[in-house]
Amino acid sequence: MEADSETLAATVRYVKRDSCKDDGQKPYILHYAAPKGFPQNNFAIEPVHGIKVHNLRTADISYQTNGMAIASLDSSKMQPKAFDDDDWIESVYLPALHDCVCKALGAQDMTVFDWMLRKRSPSFPKREEGEVNVNSHQPSLSAHIGMFSSNIAVKRDSRRNQPSIWKPLTGPCRDFPLAFLDPKSVDQERDLFKVDEVFPTVANEVFQVYHNPNHKWYYIPNQLDSEVAIFNAFDSENGQSLAVPHCSCDLGEAGSGVPRQSIEVRAFVFY
Repeated sequence: MEADSETLAATVRYVKRDSCKDDGQKPYILHYAAPKGFPQNNFAIEPVHGIKVHNLRTADISYQTNGMAIASLDSSKMQPKAFDDDDWIESVYLPALHDCVCKALGAQDMTVFDWMLRKRSPSFPKREEGEVNVNSHQPSLSAHIGMFSSNIAVKRDSRRNQPSIWKPLTGPCRDFPLAFLDPKSVDQERDLFKVDEVFPTVANEVFQVYHNPNHKWYYIPNQLDSEVAIFNAFDSENGQSLAVPHCSCDLGEAGSGVPRQSIEVRAFVFY
């Protein structure tokens, strides 16, 4: 796989239309091994093969119009093991990320309210008891949008948006890289499906996504640990019209390397 490849064929997982039973139970998906006999989710997710994913580096799009951007971060002193230390993340990584994102977006300030490490276990997407990283957050395979957290207090009147900022802990990343769906190719009325995404200690309400042949996907080929992907979830002026569905994609034979480890940060950015 060449670093400047313009497109690749990947597998993307979508919600299967009409697969959720109308039994009065809200749609959900568990991001941990479910108890024996308990369904992992109550709707069907299906892989769609041959999805074209385009090179985000060379795409003629921007954060302002498409909700996606790439920024450079000095990661020369950011070893993967350091990210296991919450205090180090707070004191070293997040301040560096603050400056990086504000510069890239032309923002005045950024306030982080959440982050998550993901470490793929070898058997992923299955989970084999006792294997390395099986209890860690795994890559998110189905296309989704993290919905705006309206319960988070924001005491500012300036324009703001809520981006996620994602990067691999090592690079080049070829193992289940993150892919981004251009929101301008999404039918907001027909393509989105509201779901509870449940982790061991928290639940988030998200949109899962139905397949639409008009969708246009992007990724960062061979993404380095010094490259951060910035993608929008909400904007105080545009709402969720520029929210970017995303997921880890399977590149098949073009994907390789050590099991992916990554960090995703969610923040408010102020202008």
